[in-house]
Amino acid sequence: MTLLIDVQAKIDEGKGEGYARWAKTFNLKQMAEAVCFIKEHDIATYDELSVKADATAARYNALSDSIKSAEKRLTEIAALKKHIFNYSRTRDTFTAYKKSGYSRKFLEEHREEITIHRAAKAAFNQLENTNTVVGY
Repeated sequence: MTLLIDVQAKIDEGKGEGYARWAKTFNLKQMAEAVCFIKEHDIATYDELSVKADATAARYNALSDSIKSAEKRLTEIAALKKHIFNYSRTRDTFTAYKKSGYSRKFLEEHREEITIHRAAKAAFNQLENTNTVVGY
């Protein structure tokens, strides 16, 4: 990756004189920014620049991993919230189903709610088996 534009290559591609003028100005601004950065961070040698770049890259990677971990946890919590909501919404229907002696007729009339309830219960059982503690 380069931060500067190869003006001659762009002219050879058919870009006009206006583009060449803009590209030269752009390149000068990029170089000025680099010099300002080097002066602001008191970088005197290429080795210092390399060390700072490596440290910055390592910090970026650590933050990226942290963000990915947090996003994964948020997804898990969202799924858990959904199961809690579904379980509480269908608990009365499932209780009535149990009281009916697990009647086939009752099951056919309330199949969707009972299926949702069982799926939520299965998710809770799986969560319990993996010994995952829900935190916030």
